[in-house]
Amino acid sequence: MEFNLNNIVRSAAIVVVGLPMALGTSGFLNATTNAINSSTEESVQVAEYESLRAKLTGPCLKYLFSKADSKLERNSKNTIDEAFGGEVDYKGVCSWIVQ
Repeated sequence: MEFNLNNIVRSAAIVVVGLPMALGTSGFLNATTNAINSSTEESVQVAEYESLRAKLTGPCLKYLFSKADSKLERNSKNTIDEAFGGEVDYKGVCSWIVQ
């Protein structure tokens, strides 16, 4: 087996130059993919928030302005419960929705 110094130097130069470029490119691609996924998650969250807000603005306003223990208050609470799938802190939810 013959060792050729030129081949060894050439191989080392390719690794020294090529490896950082390859790692940099993969890092860039991962960052781009993460940014796209993050953007998609944020848009899903915004869509869910806007959907809830649109659905509950009326019932929350009715809840906030109704008399205690009135039929209007109970109907508003029922609508809010249905939207969340259970009982919630009505005052807190409506403050968040109407803000």
